[in-house]
Amino acid sequence: MMNEQRKKIRKAILIGLAAVCILALMIFLIFLAVGFVEIISPNNSYAIEITGLSSLAVNGTATVMVPIPANVDGVPAMSEEVLTSRYQAFGWRTAIRETPYGKMLAFTTTDGYGPSISVPFGEFETKEEPRLLVPVLATPDNMSVEEFSRTSGGTYTTVVFLDGFIPPPENATPITFNLRYQGGGGMKHLIKENVWTTTVNATVPGTASGFIPIPAEYHVTPGGLYL
Repeated sequence: MMNEQRKKIRKAILIGLAAVCILALMIFLIFLAVGFVEIISPNNSYAIEITGLSSLAVNGTATVMVPIPANVDGVPAMSEEVLTSRYQAFGWRTAIRETPYGKMLAFTTTDGYGPSISVPFGEFETKEEPRLLVPVLATPDNMSVEEFSRTSGGTYTTVVFLDGFIPPPENATPITFNLRYQGGGGMKHLIKENVWTTTVNATVPGTASGFIPIPAEYHVTPGGLYL
């Protein structure tokens, strides 16, 4: 009698465990199915902060130019509409300009003093390719831009531009460029793509003018299977 009762208890326990396993499997399959059909578009975000400009008097028209996000061939990763029309920095007009180094984002003003620039840009896109802030003047070990973009990251040289300010005194307030671009991160069928990030945190003398080389930090966050 005792053995028979133990068999019944063991059987009940096994049935319960089997039910739990089946339920867990069903939940996992539902999660997998939802994740497999989910598609997230890659995202582009670019934040620009430039301070110290308000101490510089404008001589007619002043221009400040910064790099733009682009792929390794120099094709912009964000639309011109987003970079020049959708968002505006207070007191400045924006445009894409051709320069000896390639396309750059230009801010111009005719105000007496140039206000600081603080503006974010963002949009979804469909491309899945390395992108960084260009122009690229130099890369570590003289790698090509394509080779460098496929590494895990490093420091390269880009350029900014200042012009049209009345020559300030030697002790003028430095100009600080804080730029951060991040692109990618899309997901298809549980496969997440890489995230490409470039940041610039550079300070240049208030007396500087023309094209000014500055360092940029590039980092790639690897994608992969997302569960």
